[in-house]
Amino acid sequence: MDHAKLVDRIKSTQVNAKAVDGPFIATHHGSFHADEAMACAMLKCLPEYRDMPVVRTRNPADIDKAAIVVDVGGTYEPAKHRYDHHQKTFETTYSEDYPLIKLSSAGLVYKHFGVEVVKALCGNVEGKSLAKIVAKTYDSLIRELDALDNGVSVADEPRYRFCTHLGARVGRLNPSWQEPSSPEIENGRFQEAMLLAAKELTDVICGYSSGWLPAREFVQEALAKRKEVDASGEIMKLPRFCPWQEHLFDLEEEEEAHREPLVKYVLFQDSRAGWRIQAAPKVRGSFENRLQLPKAWCGLRDKELSDFISIPDCVFVHANGFIGGHANEQGAFDMAKKALAEKPQ
Repeated sequence: MDHAKLVDRIKSTQVNAKAVDGPFIATHHGSFHADEAMACAMLKCLPEYRDMPVVRTRNPADIDKAAIVVDVGGTYEPAKHRYDHHQKTFETTYSEDYPLIKLSSAGLVYKHFGVEVVKALCGNVEGKSLAKIVAKTYDSLIRELDALDNGVSVADEPRYRFCTHLGARVGRLNPSWQEPSSPEIENGRFQEAMLLAAKELTDVICGYSSGWLPAREFVQEALAKRKEVDASGEIMKLPRFCPWQEHLFDLEEEEEAHREPLVKYVLFQDSRAGWRIQAAPKVRGSFENRLQLPKAWCGLRDKELSDFISIPDCVFVHANGFIGGHANEQGAFDMAKKALAEKPQ
């Protein structure tokens, strides 16, 4: 199923304030958040819920009639399809790998329906590939919503605030204090929130399926052959450019111990037939590198750089030393070798 079909399903969904005849999805009325918008968007991927209206209510009698309930009702009972997380006794996490983040309604729906959601969006994906996409989607998109809804900060002392994340964008769809509001207006805005969540969901999952996962094979091959590139094992050459950083960390972590020595520089051809040398991050998601290019090279370009390091046809080294460019493959390799030779002992 592509994004357009999911959009059509959500656009055709009735969003009501009172129980309707027939089965329906229930969530709470009032201000909405990204977790229940995402929970409802995920349910709309699935055949059993795709045609159900959404009823936004806190009326216990209406909630009792629902086929499935998310983010309201005060109970977590998967056998009855009740998925609330607000009760004091709730301590459920996605897995033992995430002990500090309790689930929101998004995490609860994903925990129980994530495999089916990924299959619905990706089509023919099975086995290890399916498991990797399911795990990766929780680790990135859904975990963020769980943490946000449960008040778990991304860091103890963040250096800046995020204001463009999915939770913030969904939050801005709520009528402001200066706007008129009514159940009809709120329900219309919630439908917009589901559409926004659906776009994020399909972009992330389909991106992992079509782009991120196939790149793993290239990185795995490059990592296995790195000592054929250089005996040090610290230079890895990609057979073609692809997203490599997450795969590098994943492949290292899948071993009983980190590969030693760790890859310091990655070589790949850029979109204009030149070559790049990029430093591997020190840790996943970090701007700090395992070994940045020598400080004296940083900010130099073209002939000035070529003369300074005695390698012809250099293009640049970024001012922060995380990436450089050369006109050809051999030159990029020579830059990597020279940078390794100059690393602090």
